Amino acid sequence: MIVPWLIFIAVGLITYAGFLKLAARLLRYSVSWKASFLFAGIMLVLVIFEHLLVFSEPVAIRIGYGVVLLLVLIILGGWFFSGRGTNRRGAVLGWSGGIRLMALAFAMMIVVAFAIVIPVQVFLSNHLSPPP
Repeated sequence: MIVPWLIFIAVGLITYAGFLKLAARLLRYSVSWKASFLFAGIMLVLVIFEHLLVFSEPVAIRIGYGVVLLLVLIILGGWFFSGRGTNRRGAVLGWSGGIRLMALAFAMMIVVAFAIVIPVQVFLSNHLSPPP
């Protein structure tokens, strides 16, 4: 029972830290792996806590809490990386650079998620739906 949770945690940490480093590379920022994994851990704890809070709520409320969580994570990440990242000139990122980094990382995660989910939904609806 614990192995699936450990796999979920490991994949979540590695995936988000990787997206964060990729976003930093695209923006020509420098962020350490240590800071990336530390924020990935903080983010994973907040996401799990939010899911536990809204477990039995209606879908509309879950979506609302998800949007609020996304905004909180972008602001928290902006603060977190404002002093832990540097831009291409070696200067500290500051709030605007940290928020830009977080927004790009989340945007890339959303694009990849939709690129995976939509074809899977189409495939499943074509092959698993009952005949008319």
